[in-house]
Amino acid sequence: MALGEIALGVLLAGMVGGIAIVYISWHGLFITGIHGKVALVMAPFIIFGLISGLYMNHKKRKRRILPFLHGLNNLVILIMALSQVITGFRVYRAFVLGG
Repeated sequence: MALGEIALGVLLAGMVGGIAIVYISWHGLFITGIHGKVALVMAPFIIFGLISGLYMNHKKRKRRILPFLHGLNNLVILIMALSQVITGFRVYRAFVLGG
C-alpha cells in the first residue's frame, strides 16, 4: 500500500466520519457551513486521486498526461485539506467550545 493511498483513504474516512458525526450529534447535514461544503467538493478529487494512482501503480509504463493530472489533482486536494484545517478550527470553536 502506497503512502498516497493511505493519505487519500484517511481524508475520505475523515469526510465520511465528519458527516456521520454531524448528522448523529447535531441532527443535520452541512450545518458547519463552508467546512462541510468543501469536504463534499473534495470527494470526487479524492476518488480520482485513488483511482488514477492505483491504475498507474498496477499498469506501469511511460506516461505524460495522467501523472500530470494526478499530481495537479492531488495539489488541489492538498490546498482544500489545508483550508479544512482552518475552517475545522472555526467549527470546533463555534460548535464545541460555544464561542
